[in-house]
Amino acid sequence: MRTGGSTLAMAAVLAGLAAGAPPSSAAEQCDSGLSFTTDSTSAAMGLRLMSVEVTNCGTEPLQLNGYPQVKVLDAERAQLDVAILEGSGGIATLDGFDTPPQPITVPPGESAKSAFVWRNTHASVDPPLVGEHVDIAAAPGGTWQPLVATSPQSTVLIDLGSTGRLGVRAWHR
Repeated sequence: MRTGGSTLAMAAVLAGLAAGAPPSSAAEQCDSGLSFTTDSTSAAMGLRLMSVEVTNCGTEPLQLNGYPQVKVLDAERAQLDVAILEGSGGIATLDGFDTPPQPITVPPGESAKSAFVWRNTHASVDPPLVGEHVDIAAAPGGTWQPLVATSPQSTVLIDLGSTGRLGVRAWHR
């Protein structure tokens, strides 16, 4: 794939992050009043971009101003040693990914967006880091919940190789 193609693919995913609809399984995941879902991961030339959405399924408006809190877990749900970076952390240049957090209000029944970015580069004799689960909280001190995949594959896969770095976009609407 040409470089321009990967740029267009990332632009298409970022556009989808801004326009996505609430997931159909959100009601099933709302014990805490919030549901965290992902519906797509784009992979281009070793660069990965995963959409993330929080749906307010409570009765009060949700106030956000920052980044999701993230733990990447292996197949047995043990936490991996991954650097969680605010913004792209230099992993890639993506439109809007490094925009500073802004206060947003998410009314009941509505959603806010975020995204993860990483590179699947492996340059080590050690086994690659592969996350098969993600625990996520809306903000520091928030309730940790699993990130639920709503794609047809219904899996979360964060194949970090040996990079050990995951960029996280600030919540936005």
